[in-house]
Amino acid sequence: MRSRWFHKPALHSPALGLEKRATWLELFYDLIFVAAFIQLGNGLSQNVSVAGYAAFFAMFAPLWISWTGFTFYENRYTVDDFLHRTVVLLQMFAVAGMAISAPAVLEGKTVAFSAAAGTSQLLVVVMYMRSSAQVAEAKSYSRYWGGTFAVAGALWLGSAFVQGPLVFGMWVVATLLVLASPLSPQSRALQERFPLDFEHLGERYALLTLIVLGESFVKVLSSLAASGAGLSLYLQAGSVLLITCGLWWVYFDDVAGSHVRKGRAQWIVWLYAHLPLQVGITAVGVALKKAVYFGWDAPAPTAYRWLLAGSLALAYASVAAIDSVTERRQAELSDRSRVNMRIFSALLLLLLAPAGRGMSGGLFLSLIMLINVGQVAFDMMMAPFEEAKHEELGAKSTAELHRARSEAGDVSPHKLRRALSDTVRKGTPSELRRDIYFYLIEGSWTRGFVALTFLFVVANVLFGALYMLEPGAIRGADKITFQEAFFFSVQTFSTIGYGALSPGNAWGDAVVTAEAAVSLISVALATGLVFAKASRAKSSVLFSKPLLLTTMNGKPTLTFRVGNARGNEVIDASVTLTVLLEELTPEGHHLRRLHDLKLTRSRTPMFTLSWSVMHVIDDASPLKGMNFSAPDLPIVSVIATLVGHDGTYGQTIYARHMYNAEDIRAHHRFVDVISELEDGRLMIDYGRFHDVEPDNASEADEAAAPPAST
Repeated sequence: MRSRWFHKPALHSPALGLEKRATWLELFYDLIFVAAFIQLGNGLSQNVSVAGYAAFFAMFAPLWISWTGFTFYENRYTVDDFLHRTVVLLQMFAVAGMAISAPAVLEGKTVAFSAAAGTSQLLVVVMYMRSSAQVAEAKSYSRYWGGTFAVAGALWLGSAFVQGPLVFGMWVVATLLVLASPLSPQSRALQERFPLDFEHLGERYALLTLIVLGESFVKVLSSLAASGAGLSLYLQAGSVLLITCGLWWVYFDDVAGSHVRKGRAQWIVWLYAHLPLQVGITAVGVALKKAVYFGWDAPAPTAYRWLLAGSLALAYASVAAIDSVTERRQAELSDRSRVNMRIFSALLLLLLAPAGRGMSGGLFLSLIMLINVGQVAFDMMMAPFEEAKHEELGAKSTAELHRARSEAGDVSPHKLRRALSDTVRKGTPSELRRDIYFYLIEGSWTRGFVALTFLFVVANVLFGALYMLEPGAIRGADKITFQEAFFFSVQTFSTIGYGALSPGNAWGDAVVTAEAAVSLISVALATGLVFAKASRAKSSVLFSKPLLLTTMNGKPTLTFRVGNARGNEVIDASVTLTVLLEELTPEGHHLRRLHDLKLTRSRTPMFTLSWSVMHVIDDASPLKGMNFSAPDLPIVSVIATLVGHDGTYGQTIYARHMYNAEDIRAHHRFVDVISELEDGRLMIDYGRFHDVEPDNASEADEAAAPPAST
């Protein structure tokens, strides 16, 4: 039991294995930032310009620093008494003062904002002073950060008593002081002594991101409620808010689910990138409020076109920075693919802003939404499985399963096994994952065509936007719209060149030159990809579905058959047969071990019709003495591999089939599928290729193994 009025702060360390979750006080503290971000957004919407955006960023930064200072304190210390709550509530009122006075800053009134920002940061100093006095082992840490916020807070308070450009100079110095503090050698040494709890930090910054994402919905819905919009406007608002949904998807399915790589500066990049990310998302909400009213036939307003595309570009560039220092453990593609995708999207968005003057507002928003949909599709393609702990997935080690089966007694292990090809790979190192080429080569033709079509459209959108950067880059029409620039790009990219449109100045010539070079490389890559998929030799080898245990020449024999369904010449074919057995050593180690099975004939000079592959279970066989009727049959799978030279393709072909334990059928043999026609030709009936019939020599299984005990 401890006093709720007063108790000592406790130093928190993730090394102790204690989970630290966001407290109710932290969640309540976040609510004041909802109002603060709304006020900042309102100020930006009244002054959408470069200067207005810079002022918006300048006021967002101290708010973010105040929130970060409190969050880092909560990350290092655990305290929740009357005194601490009082200090936190006072800081919330200071943040409220910053929110109220933020719009006045754009009018040149800076005193109230300076005083509120200084008070907010000095209250963080009070928290660290208390911890310095009461937590002796972390006194150096508390003094360092308490001193940092004390100097910054003093600069903010001091700026309330000066006028002119000096005010903003003091703001910049105070902001940079706090932002640069984690880079100092002393801070890095303290971080090694007192490691951060990144699970808690990740949760806190995700909650703040959720707040700024919610601003988009608040602004759009409040605007619609005030204007009394009709159904068509509500539908347009719904489609526009899909942009916010795309940002939510990217952050909480990518950034929030990633792990910061080990390294001295990795977490600092992760931290700093959240500031422009949350600035960009907040500004997107301001732009979306106006985007709802974009005319679908008229060009979008220049200021809000730049605000929407530029803020989205800032958000995706920030995500790229975070992706560069994090790893996503459950992913099919390398982490570098994530970074490239985000950077390319940010550049494309920046190009759409000036290109938007030649397109309708509806087309502009559609392209913006297409980029967001592309981000979500890429995320799903990259990580089709979610990351989860073994216990969450119901996964158990093979040793645990073996013990469970032994204890159950009546559970057949066959039903619990799946083919090795269905294995879920978890935690693959980023540098060893699939690349885009491998992903497309192994995928279906549909996947390849969809990917190439999407890249073709995006590439022409990119070059179409480049042509629109300078008036007169294309000649041949009175007024070049984005649609005409796009289709001119298609003609250039595919070397069609109908002649109606042509480059109109040096900029147009430069873009055409660049596009011609890119198109040559792209066509070569696409042709190579299609040729590689089309030219891969595919075998038409048919494996029988059952694996039979029968009697051949008085000996128990494991047999299956393969057929050449295509009927062409496969020369010098060879077959190997391997069994995967579950074994338990006397020491209790559970193993899965491969054993080669000797075949009566493993090679054939010509494989045209069918081939019966046989393994005799004799004294040298690893299957000797095995009871195939027992429920605890240790066979995991039997793997058959065929290799041969295809005379049609002129290449080596490969075929593989895996038999599970439940595919083995005892006391049966295959029906004859080869017959002779009247003209002497042979006929093989693949319709009955898998059919079996009872084997009269029922002693096959009995000869293979001793009878099961009763």
